[in-house]
Amino acid sequence: MDELADAIGGLSTNAKEWKPSSHRSNAPSYHQNSPTSPRPISSVLQVSPPGRSVSTGSDQRGWQPGTEWKPASPKEFVPSWKQAQIVEPSTGEYMGEPQEENSQQIETSIPAGPVPPLPVRTMRSLGVSDELWRHERDLALEAICEMDPTDPRHKAIPPPFSNAYQLDSVNNMGGTRSSFGYPAATFKCVNQEDGNLYCLRRFDNVRSVSYKIAAAVTDRWNQRATLKSGLSPVEHPGVVRFYRCFVSNRAVFFLHQYVPGARTLRERFKNTHAPMPEPLLWSCIVQLVSAIRAIHAGNLACRVLDLNHILCTSVDGSMDRIRVQVNCLGVVDALEFEARKQIGELQLEDMRDLGRLILSLAWYSEITRNSDKDTMTQCNTFVSQNYSRELHNLALSLLTPNASVPSIHDVCRAISGRVFDEMDLSRVTADRTQAALSAEYESGRALRLLLKLGFVNERPEFGMNRRWTESGDCYALKLFRDYVFHQADGSGRPVMDLGHVITSLNKLDAADDEKIVLTSRDGKSMFVVSYAEVARCLDNAFNECCGGNVMGAMHY
Repeated sequence: MDELADAIGGLSTNAKEWKPSSHRSNAPSYHQNSPTSPRPISSVLQVSPPGRSVSTGSDQRGWQPGTEWKPASPKEFVPSWKQAQIVEPSTGEYMGEPQEENSQQIETSIPAGPVPPLPVRTMRSLGVSDELWRHERDLALEAICEMDPTDPRHKAIPPPFSNAYQLDSVNNMGGTRSSFGYPAATFKCVNQEDGNLYCLRRFDNVRSVSYKIAAAVTDRWNQRATLKSGLSPVEHPGVVRFYRCFVSNRAVFFLHQYVPGARTLRERFKNTHAPMPEPLLWSCIVQLVSAIRAIHAGNLACRVLDLNHILCTSVDGSMDRIRVQVNCLGVVDALEFEARKQIGELQLEDMRDLGRLILSLAWYSEITRNSDKDTMTQCNTFVSQNYSRELHNLALSLLTPNASVPSIHDVCRAISGRVFDEMDLSRVTADRTQAALSAEYESGRALRLLLKLGFVNERPEFGMNRRWTESGDCYALKLFRDYVFHQADGSGRPVMDLGHVITSLNKLDAADDEKIVLTSRDGKSMFVVSYAEVARCLDNAFNECCGGNVMGAMHY
């Protein structure tokens, strides 16, 4: 991809096709891939009086590469009818100066004076940016990773899951306890029932979770229409969706959404020894508060608000702004199902965990429920000295002992001003995504046409007809392929004009009524057709191929 972009990257997309001069309207129409095409337009109209040579260099009025172009004053322009000479295309003989009645027409077709440089678009400008393309490519490469087929860890994956790849440490399969207190392993796998990627967590030696408990936890988290938006809490963009919990092979499994490229907050900031920028910290707080608000509105509790269970992903391939999502929902509910704690108590503990999480992000060191008083005092002093009073007061209100803990609605009202900043950034991200989507939509249109042409052109045979591509609609498509991609100048050198290719494909996709001339390679056949007629030929030939497809009906 990069080599192709470098090879065609500087080609002009603004070049126009050659058309006969307006003073010879009865001349036949040519195009560049025909061996009978005349000389280039530069040899037909020369802006030089008879008897004077045409200078190939730039004069004082002309534009030179590397210099700034400035428009000439009106006094510097000379009427073009005094400069232009007409040359017969076939013989090259001088035909004299143009008549008065044609002077205005020639003047508009050949402007005198300096000509500004044509804007040049590169191939990279036709799609997404290089940074976003590489980011999406890395995510795609990460998504297709899988373990060796002979790896014994495949035995830990129950059906119908396959193509597994372990996401956490390999040592976890040896009995190492996870953050939930049980031996566990996390895999990326493919569900053979729908073909989608999922994150599958396996917990061993869990005796407190039965089939009934697994079904109850699944139903509780997937209840419908509990939010004003009509969605369930697990469909909120701030959480990693929890699908189901089930028991298989004497182990408990939790199926969650797979987020490619995601890292935990602990992994993201474990080597950082500097305070997190406050705008980035406020962005994380607003996203987490929004997710907690949706979960509490569904009469549920997170119970996993710590650095190891919050995922973060980059926005547009840059870590200057990150998206955070609450992960591992439903795991604690199943593992501690018998505890039967009140939901109000669990939600208040979520708010205290949010305060500890804010201090952990601000102090680049994790604050847990077991942190001693000296550590909390040092962290509190650091936050008060390096961050705004608003952020310090928020964290302090959530962690003050022997005080009423604010609810999630109280926190929403306290940070309402910061919510607008996050909403503005979200709209900027949405605009960038829309621009990238529009660029890829244009590329997708061209790809669909190229796939159709690839199925039809140069097909060796179709059933018993060995000359299927050399007759009827297919022959016109073969000539159109040469017209689009195999243009050549008078000396046979290739003309790689990306603008001509894209313009032709766009007109073909729109079935434009503009007519073009298609010429065979030997110059013996010539067709005058419109883009609409070529589009009809392409649809007919492609549908004919689909009708004889041995793989069955082709969904296009």
